[in-house]
Amino acid sequence: MSINEKDSGYKVIMHLRYSELTNKIYPPAFYLSRPKIRAIYNVTSCDEVIDCVQLPYFKEPKATSYPLDLNKGFDQFIFRRDAEPYQLLNKVQKFVLESEENVLKLNASQKTQTCASSSTSCPDKQSALEPKRKQILTTRGFLARIMLTPYRLKGSEYNSMTFYATRYCGILHLIDSNYKMDRLKKCSYHSKFVQACYSDSPDLEPNTNVPVDENNIIFSIYQTTLKEFDLIYSAEIQGIISDHKINDIHNLDEINECRFVLTKLLPEKPIEDIFDHPKCMLFWLQSYLTNVNDIFIGVRNLDGVVNTPVQMKRVQDMPKNRFWQPHICIRFLHIMLSLVEETMAKVDCPYTTYEFKYDCYAKCIKLKIHNGKSEYSLLSEEYIKKCKERTNFK
Repeated sequence: MSINEKDSGYKVIMHLRYSELTNKIYPPAFYLSRPKIRAIYNVTSCDEVIDCVQLPYFKEPKATSYPLDLNKGFDQFIFRRDAEPYQLLNKVQKFVLESEENVLKLNASQKTQTCASSSTSCPDKQSALEPKRKQILTTRGFLARIMLTPYRLKGSEYNSMTFYATRYCGILHLIDSNYKMDRLKKCSYHSKFVQACYSDSPDLEPNTNVPVDENNIIFSIYQTTLKEFDLIYSAEIQGIISDHKINDIHNLDEINECRFVLTKLLPEKPIEDIFDHPKCMLFWLQSYLTNVNDIFIGVRNLDGVVNTPVQMKRVQDMPKNRFWQPHICIRFLHIMLSLVEETMAKVDCPYTTYEFKYDCYAKCIKLKIHNGKSEYSLLSEEYIKKCKERTNFK
């Protein structure tokens, strides 16, 4: 370790080796269970998280719509504000606070298992043979960034990442450092393209004459499992394909049967297969984590104009014949979640934050600890109180 690294307060806790991380011989015998939507929220331009939501409906641009000029209305375009670390968990915290069901009960129940009678096998004996359930509250962005890591070992500022963890009442709360976007015209093209592909109703065409405000966002809360980990995370969604309007956004049985889609925009590149584009691995991960089966991809030129029709791609086809493999991404996610859990096993503080840094130049994971309340603290006071009550953690 260099003097600068030592002075920065980081210590190395794990070295990453490409040959080990991308070993294709031993795929894991586990995958994510199918992610289920547990709630849908609208984050308004005033940064309020509300449950009054109107789902957008995908409408493929008509042939007469091309070329699509994504520069239209840029003078009124509103870029997304940079978020503070504590704001990234506000959606999952709201879900925990307002859910009628105690979504933290799995954590609480670990402490109350007893034998019902001497004539039956004791659950405690069975649980001793199985990993204890471990609960994680996080964001899709964090999960996707971690899953990309085995294929981002080349030294560059773009590949490095930092994420933060707080362990309280036995629950891990995880976020990655928020990416600061450039506010250049080309950075507005994707949101303008999305506006051209979605409508407020299945019977209406998209309205591209209103300003785009990137601060008005729809999020879903998802729940899934990965081996011994129970994951609850927020993810931005774009819309659905449907021939009828969804009137009850709180009917989760109906919502989970909806055909959610993603809409992506790529710059023109001299490649035969659009799936060879480097961003397509991220697109697959985002889809996998939100149970999306279809992606609609637009291709723009350097001037921000889409001249060719949108391409519909099946998510299940994306990993075929690629240099990257889904099971390697999934295996590394489990490795990292286990590392964080083991590193913080004795921590129980709502304010202390562990800062994990992936240094792609040194090919290692580093750790720095921020003890007590600080600018890195992630949890709201209201959530801290509710978490203690609902887990009965001692």
